[in-house]
Amino acid sequence: MNREEYEKHISMSLAMICSKEEHQNIMEHLHSLSDDDFILTVEEMKNGCSENISEKEKMKIQHEVMKKRDCLDTGLDNLPAAFLSETENNEWLNSISKSRPTNLIMLDNETAMINLWRSSNQTATGIPSDLFFSGNIPLPDCRIQYTDSAGNEIQFRTVIFPDYQDRIRFGAEDSAVQVGMLAYEFNANSSIIFSIEVLRGHDWLMTIPFFGYKGLPAVVRESISQSLSIAECFAQFSQFTGVWYGVQIALLHPLVKDIFLNPATVVDTSANKRVSNGKKGKKRPLRYIKRHILNAEELKKRIHRDGNFQRHTLVWYVMGHWRKYADGRKIFIQPYWKGALRDLKNSEIREREIVLEGNT
Repeated sequence: MNREEYEKHISMSLAMICSKEEHQNIMEHLHSLSDDDFILTVEEMKNGCSENISEKEKMKIQHEVMKKRDCLDTGLDNLPAAFLSETENNEWLNSISKSRPTNLIMLDNETAMINLWRSSNQTATGIPSDLFFSGNIPLPDCRIQYTDSAGNEIQFRTVIFPDYQDRIRFGAEDSAVQVGMLAYEFNANSSIIFSIEVLRGHDWLMTIPFFGYKGLPAVVRESISQSLSIAECFAQFSQFTGVWYGVQIALLHPLVKDIFLNPATVVDTSANKRVSNGKKGKKRPLRYIKRHILNAEELKKRIHRDGNFQRHTLVWYVMGHWRKYADGRKIFIQPYWKGALRDLKNSEIREREIVLEGNT
């Protein structure tokens, strides 16, 4: 038995369902045991766990625990951020390099985009995965830029793979599927990269506790690991994907989508950096990107019109979700628009039902 590997596995498993204090106490106890006592404890833990629990059942348990705690207190606070191996990271970078961003979305208030889909009384339990199962992602590769409440300029890029629907369709029934990546660009040359994953039958986006990177030497990655926990990385992922999801919803919203009709075409500065190919100073041919500047006040007016409304909005989004029937069938319920102006729904949303048979 490789005790160190077992401890890491146990630590990660418990971190998702235990509070920070509970996780710390359990791991301190396990670490204090002799090798013989540790083996006995692991065997007892194995006997007390179901070997047949599915990935969806694990995610459901984790989701319910995080919902109760509102994602603010988990053992993931005790675990340092971990980066991929160089080989795995190069594979991620290669996947991202196969496409380039077509649009730059500049926001004056990122909260307005989140409020477009999350009601004020909704617990922040995750970012819906419904757009992937309904096949409605207007901007697969885009950059989003805004200034957060602390005055920091935030820029990130989301890359949704062109074959994401095939990946979902042909993926294993009980395994998460990587459908894209999100790169947080904290300066001109450096990024931390998150995996975007979905699981059939599960209503929320997922990621993994290992992160890719670009332009980060080993010493910098080590420094980040020492100062940043997995919980903090997951919180960043949730914030970024929440804004990204709001942008996608805005593009489908019947009262908002025409804001995007007349973008300015500008030089994509992030794609026109100098390259070192033996010819010093040579630049790539200029690349251009469509720039949209979204104003929160205008967004609010379009949704609420004159402000005299009884419901939260005149048109609001009902998220798609998975429904399981008594006979074991799982059916994906398509997302749709609801409200006084629901007849203005986006004609591009395709009516498509995903039906899965079986009991798992």
